[in-house]
Amino acid sequence: MKKTILFLFVLFINHINGQSTLNSGSMITSNSMITIGEIVVNPENTSQSSSGIIGVLAQINQQTLEVSQFDIAENVTVYPNPTVAKLFFKSQKNLSNEKIVIYNETGQLISEKIIDTSNSIDLYELSSGIYLIQFSNKQLKSFKIIKK
Repeated sequence: MKKTILFLFVLFINHINGQSTLNSGSMITSNSMITIGEIVVNPENTSQSSSGIIGVLAQINQQTLEVSQFDIAENVTVYPNPTVAKLFFKSQKNLSNEKIVIYNETGQLISEKIIDTSNSIDLYELSSGIYLIQFSNKQLKSFKIIKK
């Protein structure tokens, strides 16, 4: 009895306000306008309004996270990001024998490497993910890379 009275009271208040704050879903028709995030019911056939497929309209952005090259210090450029295996450093000075440390997303030390004579490091053995590269030389900024 109390639930019925409460339900009627809420229904009456919503009727007075003329607007409901709950999105309980709506039926889609051929001329319906819906917005992203709205709950909708797509009827399986138009004669049966009590059955259908419930869904939420979503928008999918397919953007590629890619930077062809980026600067980590004055006159030092790193490329490509994302990478499949090798990461290259372009610089006026030779960076070979610079020590770097690689951390995963959780801050766990993954590997320590030395930049080779071709100013690159091989990341082939790393699994796909995002990594932080930190130089022992503090004049060079740390940076994140994406490994495919």
